[in-house]
Amino acid sequence: MARNKALEERVKTLVAEMLAEEEGEGPLDNINDIEDAMVRVGDLVAREFGVQALAAHTRPLSEDPCCPECGHVGEHLGKRERELITRRGEVPLSEAKCRCPKC
Repeated sequence: MARNKALEERVKTLVAEMLAEEEGEGPLDNINDIEDAMVRVGDLVAREFGVQALAAHTRPLSEDPCCPECGHVGEHLGKRERELITRRGEVPLSEAKCRCPKC
């Protein structure tokens, strides 16, 4: 509960700063403009949250990657870049690419 309250306060501060900056870009004249801006900002926040959370979640490649099928030491083939499809749009993902010479 306290964690959500602290997050809510941070979001309120950030949104107030964003709205102050947006005033120079032109007014949000009606509810449709406001809702469009809400969706745009929500999607940007969700995407950036996904980018940073996935980067923290993706483990760095160890020196000797092991095959998940047989346990044999595999060989590192570089990184694979791809887009992860989420409910809020695509999020870039970088993963280690390996190959098992035994399998």
